[in-house]
Amino acid sequence: MIWAKRLRLWRGAAAACGLSVEGTSSVWTWRLQLRARAGPVEVRIEGAQPGNVGTRIVIVAPWPPGFSEVRIRPDKLFKLREPDALGISTGDSAFDQAFIVEGPLRLIGGLLDAEARRLLLDLNNKSLVVIAHGELRAEIFDHQLSSVLPLLLALGRRFAQKTDIVNCLVENLRRDPKAGVRLNNLLLLVHECAWGPKTEEALRIACSDRSSQVRLRAAIEMGPEGRGALLKLAESMKTDDCAAQAIRMLGRALTFERTTAILDQALTKNRLQTARACLEALGHSGTAEAVDALVEVVEEDGKLADAAALALGMTGSPAAEPPLIEILHSKGKRMILHQAAAKALGRVGSVVAVLPLKEASERFPRDPYFVQVARQSIAEIQSRLPGATPGELSLAGAETGQLSLAQAETGQLSLASDPTGQLSLTAEEPGQLSLSGDEESPQPAPEHTR
Repeated sequence: MIWAKRLRLWRGAAAACGLSVEGTSSVWTWRLQLRARAGPVEVRIEGAQPGNVGTRIVIVAPWPPGFSEVRIRPDKLFKLREPDALGISTGDSAFDQAFIVEGPLRLIGGLLDAEARRLLLDLNNKSLVVIAHGELRAEIFDHQLSSVLPLLLALGRRFAQKTDIVNCLVENLRRDPKAGVRLNNLLLLVHECAWGPKTEEALRIACSDRSSQVRLRAAIEMGPEGRGALLKLAESMKTDDCAAQAIRMLGRALTFERTTAILDQALTKNRLQTARACLEALGHSGTAEAVDALVEVVEEDGKLADAAALALGMTGSPAAEPPLIEILHSKGKRMILHQAAAKALGRVGSVVAVLPLKEASERFPRDPYFVQVARQSIAEIQSRLPGATPGELSLAGAETGQLSLAQAETGQLSLASDPTGQLSLTAEEPGQLSLSGDEESPQPAPEHTR
């Protein structure tokens, strides 16, 4: 009989894998089945459906806690049924494209080491393999049994051995060949496990990882102890985006001298992300030295001149205003640099910058973005003037260069309508500032306000 022949085939495959057959169903029952065992691992080989030549292998073992919630399904089948199913990313792109993975994050990370992923990919090429409801299942034809059963048994035994998931994550971080998997295991250790000696060990291991991304994340998670690793990443510039992130994480811990040294190297090596991060760091430092260094980058008018102009605005230093105004007056500069200078003046400019902003917006009427930025910057400058309220600061239309507030009340700023355009303090009302036609009246320098 055909079923008797199938049973003999199944017995032979089980014996070849070292399984002890515990029983079979009668050939007269509605579904043919063979039950076998190898230690704690139970195996069922059964006909997929009555009268069907297809065969199903089912493996059950004493799995780690939470295994019943794990679902691993081939993408080629279940993406068609559930197009919105995304699953968990393991960090191994080839594996993630082949399977949809669901379940407890920490357990998934510990289970799916390099060997487990290899076994699943091999099984996926030879059968329809699914993990669900605490079972490993594979749908095959009888002639595939001898090649699929050993792989499925190896996977089952491997999963059954994963009793200490935290230790599994540490080992995966230490040994997995995929940087994305190592990074995922590091994040799981830090965020999904209780902090302890194993987590600290993992961070130390990761700080020496061959992947810049893994080293960066480990250094960030270590806090102040990771600054040395961050500095090495910033200075090595092997990976542009990692070096830039390291600089931003170091913040004020990165000295001016080291920042400018890294900036010079980044500009030489065309590491634009690193250079931008250095310019931002100089801007946040707010020192006179930083202003000089940023002006130098602006004057070179290279790819990062606009970033340097924006960083000048970050400094909050009065010394940053003149070079930014000079950009507005200049001709032949790229429009993006004019826009950056106008935006920066909104943060660092004083009343002195209002007229240049107005004139520049009149020179570029066809650039609505620049006009909008200039108006916004004028409004920001106005908001910093003592006694001013929104809408009070305006440029007079009668004579070029005149500036006024809508209403001149005590403590408010106003510019007289005299064509002389001179700025002076009037004696009529305390605290008023106006334009006077008297050339001998005192001429106080306009204040820079932040």
